[in-house]
Amino acid sequence: MKLLILSTSYPASDADPSGHFVRAEARALARRGHEVHVVAPGGSPFDEPARDPAAPSLHVHPAGGGALFGWPGALARVRRDPTRLLHALPFAVATRARASAIGPVDRAIAHWIVPSAVPLLLGLPAPIEVVGHGADVRMLCAMPAAARLFIVRALLDRDASFRFAAAASLDALARALPTPLAERLERASRVEPVLLDLPDVTTRARVLRASLDPHASADKLVVAAGRLVPSKRVDLAIEAATSASMSIVVVGDGPLRAELEALARARPAHARFVGLVPRDEALAWIAAADVLLHASAEEAAPTVVREARALGVPVVACAAGDVSVWARRDPGLVVAAPDVRALSAALQAAVAARS
Repeated sequence: MKLLILSTSYPASDADPSGHFVRAEARALARRGHEVHVVAPGGSPFDEPARDPAAPSLHVHPAGGGALFGWPGALARVRRDPTRLLHALPFAVATRARASAIGPVDRAIAHWIVPSAVPLLLGLPAPIEVVGHGADVRMLCAMPAAARLFIVRALLDRDASFRFAAAASLDALARALPTPLAERLERASRVEPVLLDLPDVTTRARVLRASLDPHASADKLVVAAGRLVPSKRVDLAIEAATSASMSIVVVGDGPLRAELEALARARPAHARFVGLVPRDEALAWIAAADVLLHASAEEAAPTVVREARALGVPVVACAAGDVSVWARRDPGLVVAAPDVRALSAALQAAVAARS
């Protein structure tokens, strides 16, 4: 089959954390013998398509728009600089031009309901599969009802199928729709977590663990990974690790970094902030940990939790998205209340269970 994938997030390199799960899916489809064409932000819309060396039948077509898209996501980038919205129209034009140049396809896959499915692929004369993640569903639910109903109805009326990365996302969107439309959405939907493609980080994890301060009083390591914004509750993670007498490494960056560093100094906490690092390095830090602490309040199907479990690292998390459902069938994933005492106790129990 000839497939078109449109995504507003796609890694520019192996080090780029943006949309790595979209690339994992595209590569998997190409390795099954499909001819796969990905249209994504980056480069110039006049650049030649690039073949993926890991899957030669995968072609990546850059469509520009780089100032709007990329880590940590279009919404966050626009909040920092609203003028980035000016890149939306050129990206849309380039996307349509790329799709036209690719020619007829057997199926199109749109990652993120808005804007990939609507408006960018709505008029494409091919069966469409729409993939709902987290931020796009939250944005849909926050829209005026008329806009939300128009988008969902337009996709259902052209017989689009829906795939949600989290059951919580499907449930949230269905609750925000009138019952007849919600029932149509549920009939057209399935839940399937995104694919993970994990490199071998074993050696690097050992190096990172050995690099920690040997004189620190704590000998157990907690890692918190994510964007440093209020919803991720990294302050709670620092407080909980300190209360449990454990060191913490914070992987990621964001507007709260200075405030969180000040909090760590004031405790004092055995805390190290490594900032935004390449994906392999972030995974190595997770693999080096005794436990991953994910205190986020707002999630769908948090990739970092699944990555930690795939690396054999226990996870303590707060209930958000599908995390509680996962915990019921995974003893290595513990859900705790979002307070210091509960998280600290859960950290100690997770480390003791691993010893």
